Amino acid sequence: MTVSTSQRRSALIAALQFVDLAVVAASLILTIAFVSEEHTVRGWLSFLEIRLSLGNVLFGVSYILAWNLILHLGGLYHSQRLMPAVREMRQIGSAVIIAVIPLVPLRALFDLDALRHGAVEVFGIVVFIALVAERRLARVIAHQLRLRGRNLRAVLFVGDAREAVRMTDFLARRETFGYRVVSTIDPLDEPAANDQARQAAVLARVEGELRRNTIDEVFVPVPATGSSPLIDQVVSLCEQEGVTVRVLSRLPELQWAWASVDKLMGQAVVTISPVRPELGAGGLVAKRVLDVIGSAVLLIVLSPLMLLIALAIKLDSHGPVLFAQERVGYNRRRFFVYKFRTMVPDAEAMQNTVEHLNEAQGPVFKIANDPRITRLGGFLRRTSLDELPQLMNVLRGEMSLVGPRPLPVRDFERIETRWHRRRFSVKPGVTCLWQVTSREAKFDEWAQMDMEYIDNWSLALDRKILAKTIPAVLSRHGAH
Repeated sequence: MTVSTSQRRSALIAALQFVDLAVVAASLILTIAFVSEEHTVRGWLSFLEIRLSLGNVLFGVSYILAWNLILHLGGLYHSQRLMPAVREMRQIGSAVIIAVIPLVPLRALFDLDALRHGAVEVFGIVVFIALVAERRLARVIAHQLRLRGRNLRAVLFVGDAREAVRMTDFLARRETFGYRVVSTIDPLDEPAANDQARQAAVLARVEGELRRNTIDEVFVPVPATGSSPLIDQVVSLCEQEGVTVRVLSRLPELQWAWASVDKLMGQAVVTISPVRPELGAGGLVAKRVLDVIGSAVLLIVLSPLMLLIALAIKLDSHGPVLFAQERVGYNRRRFFVYKFRTMVPDAEAMQNTVEHLNEAQGPVFKIANDPRITRLGGFLRRTSLDELPQLMNVLRGEMSLVGPRPLPVRDFERIETRWHRRRFSVKPGVTCLWQVTSREAKFDEWAQMDMEYIDNWSLALDRKILAKTIPAVLSRHGAH
């Protein structure tokens, strides 16, 4: 008896579900055995002597089964062949959060002593690590099987023959994807009196291929101008036949941005994002939490120093203590950035008289010995102490602790290189990669470092830049 591809896939998914639930159950048991103070274990025998009530057993079984639903809804049983490992980790993390957080109120409701004393928190960490490790192992095994010609997907390509050759060559070189193009249908090869007749002929050929051969997936390229009646009919036919369709969008090659697929009113929407979609809302929330806590703590700790600086400014020259300048931030929105005043009060009105002294390359304006700077202002700039009030901008949500520096409107309006404007796709920061590594007055190099930060952003990178900020400030290299 021959096992069909769909039956084999169903069996693999069922096996994966079983392993997932076994990993969840094992993580929960290990946490209870070695973390719970209620049943402190001196070995496995001690754990096996724990008495279980009927209520606890029913709760445990129901909870494990709930995991199956959560993992299903999280998309973890969809095809993972083309999914980046980072996105799978994000999906696992979301599932863990959804499944673990309810344990906090449930342990009190059901009097689950075994999950007290930090056990829930430890379980969340353990089950996340275990599921990620299990899925990584599953990927390695799947890759090895595909390299040996097992678990391959038969592909029917409907589209331009040249595009089919390119796709076939690509899939042949990416053996771990496990795809094999078995047939190609080029609409231009169909002799027909008109477009309607050609569409009918192509559709008949597709239907014939699906009936004669074992086709797992149909690849259909969509032109950049949008879908066509033929493509709509092919997709509809595959839906009725229960065959997976991969729609290839013929968008320009992306050098900087990332593409992700969303859904709107039942239609697939390809989103081209200037930042990695894998970062998701979770990463942005974590970054915002770090900004709020960090800026609040720094404002409290540094308040005596800031008061002394304010007093020194008043004694050094007439004028306000703070200087507010309109700058361009996230998504080109304008806001007022706060700094300790380091120049004479009418410094901005004098801008045109010092433009010829500009030493920076590109649209920015920098002078090592700006005649408008006050006596104290020079010291504040060299030590970057004039930037401290920007912590208020961070607390207000206009800036982040780490990010590309916000540019004055004057500099923004002089940017001519398009990719330089991509720096406005994230919140500006008090410190950035350029400030802790170079500080050279070359805007192209500065912008390149901003792109490097945007493309490689992580909380770890933020922490690294923050840790390097103080030594960079103390060295005073390039600061003016």
